[in-house]
Amino acid sequence: MALKKFTVGKFEIEAVVLGELVDMTLTVNIAFGDVTKIGTTWEAIIELGRSWEVAVSCNYNPADTAQAALITAYTSGDVAFSSITVFEDASGQHLGSALLTSAVITKAVGSVDKFNATFKGDGALSHTT
Repeated sequence: MALKKFTVGKFEIEAVVLGELVDMTLTVNIAFGDVTKIGTTWEAIIELGRSWEVAVSCNYNPADTAQAALITAYTSGDVAFSSITVFEDASGQHLGSALLTSAVITKAVGSVDKFNATFKGDGALSHTT
């Protein structure tokens, strides 16, 4: 498992920037199913599964179009997004399609309301620099 946590950068859904971003966490899992020794030094590895997830945390802003779109998608059941982009910083980005698995608004007394969303990858995750 590889875990990356970003406190800079930006997050886009279908080319729309998610506003009030606090942080993002990208988790990538690779499960190896079979490791067979060939001779004394070589190994053959068969991958069983690969998956990725993204969690984003924002200060809630009801006027933010991306936050509103995610809330609407989650409540309507239309949770498939063909373009999710995690920009690490000015030097790199991760891009893939994903399913929205949660969208939660947390109201707080005396502090900023929060919006959190999680996505489960639906296919390959590419990385460019």
